[in-house]
Amino acid sequence: MKPILCSALIALIVFSAKAQKKSIVSVNEDADKTEVSLLNDKIHVANNYDGDTTHVRIGRSNIEIIEDEHSTRIDFHKDKKWDKDFHWKKKNKRFNGHWTGFEIGFNGFYNSDYSIYPPDDDDFMELDQPKSLEVNFNFIEYNITLQKSRENIGLLTGMGFSMNNYRFDNPLTIDKQDGIIVAEPLEPDGLKKSKLYVSYLTVPLLLEFQIPVNSFSNKVYFSGGVIGGINIGSRTKIKQNSSKTKDKGSFNVNPFKYALTGRVGLGNISLYATYSLSPLFKDDKGPELFPFSIGLSLVNF
Repeated sequence: MKPILCSALIALIVFSAKAQKKSIVSVNEDADKTEVSLLNDKIHVANNYDGDTTHVRIGRSNIEIIEDEHSTRIDFHKDKKWDKDFHWKKKNKRFNGHWTGFEIGFNGFYNSDYSIYPPDDDDFMELDQPKSLEVNFNFIEYNITLQKSRENIGLLTGMGFSMNNYRFDNPLTIDKQDGIIVAEPLEPDGLKKSKLYVSYLTVPLLLEFQIPVNSFSNKVYFSGGVIGGINIGSRTKIKQNSSKTKDKGSFNVNPFKYALTGRVGLGNISLYATYSLSPLFKDDKGPELFPFSIGLSLVNF
């Protein structure tokens, strides 16, 4: 099943690139920030290392995610000067699903196996749960009506960009030794954060059911299916006292991921949950950890 999902994911990305006649993704990194441009800069993501700020522009919508030592703040605003004709949703006249938009949630691991490590290294990837955030930007959606006589059941697919932060609860970072991920202890005094960041280009395949409410003025919807992803970057980041260090590398992260997802919502707001069927790291190259995320979706905002 895994090779089939990976092949389908790659095929859909290539098809979307040809259909859109646009560059799907480009990544530029320097000492101060990482920038990701999607669909010929229709979507632009900039992660500033010094200010711990992620800025996202999606058409005319601007989002800033600002981290400090104690909290995370999210600001929205519109830029009227940018691309008034930008449309990101491929609508079907009969069925209109819910994928495109902005999502934020919490990351965790629902299953873990450290059997390749000594007992003293057990559970070194334990997370600071409230600060291990997932941020998703779903920017392409295709809708497929399953029954011509019914507008409330359909399939949807598309594309998204996912940023996952795994904030370590212990004073450590991770590194590779002899090809295996190991814990590197850090001095706890002055340590403000240490985390692993992993980003993906994602493609969903969801079945959605919609139930009209309020005299057909709105809809409750339920959807479920699978999400595939291609890893496009990973790095560690340490903030200690007034200094910041980052280390970019693969860190043995699986190049592909596939996960189950379920969603329930009303109007343009929904709750989502994903449960990965693939481990975060390659087999026998790190602890066997299966990520999950739970969060909130704002669609069509």
